[in-house]
Amino acid sequence: MDTLAIVIPFVPVLSAAIIFLFLRNRKGTAARLSVLATLLTFLLSLSLLGDYITSQVARVEWIGQIWGSIWLDPLALIMWTFVSGISLLVHMYSVRYMVEEPNYPRFFALLDLMTATIFFMVSAADLITLLVAWFLVGVFLYFLLGHDTDRSASGRYAFWTQITYRFGDLPLWLAAFILFKAYHSLSLPVIFAQVAAAPNAVQLWGMPVPAWVGILIAISAFARSAQFLLHGWLPYTMDGPTPVSALMHAGIVNAGGFLFNRFAPIFEYTSLALHIAFVVGLITAVLGSALMLIQNDIKRSLGYSTMGQMGFMVMECGLGAFPLAVFHLIAHGFFKASLFLGAGNAIGEARAADGVPPDPVYVSVVERRPNKPSRLPLITAAALTILVPVLVLSLSHFFVASHLFFEQGVIILL
Repeated sequence: MDTLAIVIPFVPVLSAAIIFLFLRNRKGTAARLSVLATLLTFLLSLSLLGDYITSQVARVEWIGQIWGSIWLDPLALIMWTFVSGISLLVHMYSVRYMVEEPNYPRFFALLDLMTATIFFMVSAADLITLLVAWFLVGVFLYFLLGHDTDRSASGRYAFWTQITYRFGDLPLWLAAFILFKAYHSLSLPVIFAQVAAAPNAVQLWGMPVPAWVGILIAISAFARSAQFLLHGWLPYTMDGPTPVSALMHAGIVNAGGFLFNRFAPIFEYTSLALHIAFVVGLITAVLGSALMLIQNDIKRSLGYSTMGQMGFMVMECGLGAFPLAVFHLIAHGFFKASLFLGAGNAIGEARAADGVPPDPVYVSVVERRPNKPSRLPLITAAALTILVPVLVLSLSHFFVASHLFFEQGVIILL
């Protein structure tokens, strides 16, 4: 099982290496190899998650002497299963959707590398591995968004995304430096144990170190999850391939929520950072939801929807409800991936219809409606709008209220 945990993240890396070295001109073979590697990764991740559910033992596996550690805790194993599942869907969808695109094998190799990098990011047990993986996610996203080199807009917007990501990396690097200098360790479990033992033992400029680190990590998470004032890059990523949009909005944008959850043992001792997260998340949720309603492009509308959902997730982290944020992250990832992949089909069908120009797609997808659309009576629609959420919330409260109360009551902010 120890060897298995170390091997899993390297399966997509091996697939990407084989494609780059031997399958550059064999499109079908490259796609099949990539899909099979992702399927194997998903099945192995599911197996590890099942083993943990049985044993309830979290542990750290080391690849190198100082860095390269893998933390097999519930958060990492759940994220491995989630990310590999989303990646498998995107791989399978891309087999036919991207077949006419240039550099077809290269696209699958980049998807494999992105999957592996996210694996290392969500399971990193030391600061160096986390920082390197966090950086590489942005690099591979840049190449995926700019996959179509014939379109100047794709490269331009991918570069803007890269600049925003690099700006958001700076607070995380500074937070890692402060943690290392304060606690003299690169290991996250060791650092968290020292913080829990004496939260206010180490001071920096009149404030405990966890307070400074919490604020810096929150800023980095804001940039990666398109929060207010750092959200400008997200709508412009819609020029990238639809499978990349699905993977990004289902998995990569969630990195901010993951960062909050990974450093939850530090956020537990810094109420200021949690208050900031709640306020920023609230503004982002309102702004993203409002902007979504006025878009005339289906992918851009979904992009602003992601922004709003990330705002809600950050609000949950700001309330200290970290497991709830993980649930939100996973639920949002699956339904947003399906929406983006469905949008790709709708756009493709609209462009293939007789007499429909290739651009703008909005006219064919949105404005071509039946002459007399059937509508629900206003009172019925209003009643359903109110009753359906009430029913869902009531059932959710019945099943999970007691669990959330006992698990989150310690750090919830009232």
